Amino acid sequence: MKNLLYTLIILFLTNNANAQSINITGQWNYTIPTSAITEAGEDFSGTYESSVNQLYLNVTHNHKWAVSVKKNNIVWNDNILIWIHRTGNGYGRGNIKGGKNYIDIPNHEVGFVTGNKEQYDVPLQLQLSGVSVTIQANNYITEIVFTLTDD
Repeated sequence: MKNLLYTLIILFLTNNANAQSINITGQWNYTIPTSAITEAGEDFSGTYESSVNQLYLNVTHNHKWAVSVKKNNIVWNDNILIWIHRTGNGYGRGNIKGGKNYIDIPNHEVGFVTGNKEQYDVPLQLQLSGVSVTIQANNYITEIVFTLTDD
């Protein structure tokens, strides 16, 4: 029976100029269990979700900011998609907007959330889709990169 292992390596970028920083905590390693195939000829369910607080986003900034996200494939199959959304607001002096609906994380930066001032422990959830028995069993690895910019 095939076992597929998907490893997401979470990176964070920090820029201390003007007292701004971004930090992501957590990671997701997921092995698709062999019990996902119940009969010969049946496919995987194809979609797998992390816990609702698999990652936490922390932003420190004095003004308006934006966070973008992208992935860097290390060993990957382009038929597998990674999605992300935020499941809460966290806490802090500021606020956060956007990111409530899942977005597909591409290989180039796309806008994820915006906010102002400090926002801590913003919970994030990940999802894999497109998983299929037609995809070769392997250890698939990608990095998710978050970038903080002035908005």
